[in-house]
Amino acid sequence: MNKLKFLFLFSGFITGLMAQQPFRCGTVFVDPRDGQKYPTVLIGNQCWMAKNINTGKQVQYTAQRNNGIIEKTCYQNLKANCDTFGGLYTWGEAVQYDSGSSKKIQGVCPAGWHVPTVEEWRELYKTAGHAQALKVTKENIPAWDGNNTTGFSALPGGLAYDNVFGRKGDWAIFWTATSVNPEYAWSVEMDNYYLHLGTYTDVVITNTYLTLNAFSIRCIKD
Repeated sequence: MNKLKFLFLFSGFITGLMAQQPFRCGTVFVDPRDGQKYPTVLIGNQCWMAKNINTGKQVQYTAQRNNGIIEKTCYQNLKANCDTFGGLYTWGEAVQYDSGSSKKIQGVCPAGWHVPTVEEWRELYKTAGHAQALKVTKENIPAWDGNNTTGFSALPGGLAYDNVFGRKGDWAIFWTATSVNPEYAWSVEMDNYYLHLGTYTDVVITNTYLTLNAFSIRCIKD
């Protein structure tokens, strides 16, 4: 066997070995669909992406449709906002129009990940103990008012509804996979100085919104 052939075979062996390595929470996950990179963090027994999902074709807010294509809206329709804060998705788009019949809804998340349920968000908050532990610090770019001791790194990405954008810089709001009915679903809100889950305290009670709102999505490992 000549040296060149040996090196080629050895390189292929190493590449194959690396591909077989199981994912470890705490490392960077590369989405095979588009190459987007997501840091991950283990909080309690849950493995979360430490960045909002940013996948799909960018469209104007009202153009998100049930068409077999993942579509996202960027705050004020600016790609730079998706790059920083992730995409904004209507609830239907976020769960890819799954009726909620399955326990874990992949939705816009990569294979092996899913859109978290209300119960999974509550477990996260119980582990964190306080909203500040989930939000980025004032030293972060962009900044917020947390201490981020969990490494969850929530960002105030705002929302969109009926072609109106609002609250970027002071409000993070995430869809859960849990719906109430075809028109309403559960969400988790983080505002300045508190985590809003139905009350203005740190009690974990989720809030409901019209599914036509476009909010952020965080993915959790299966």
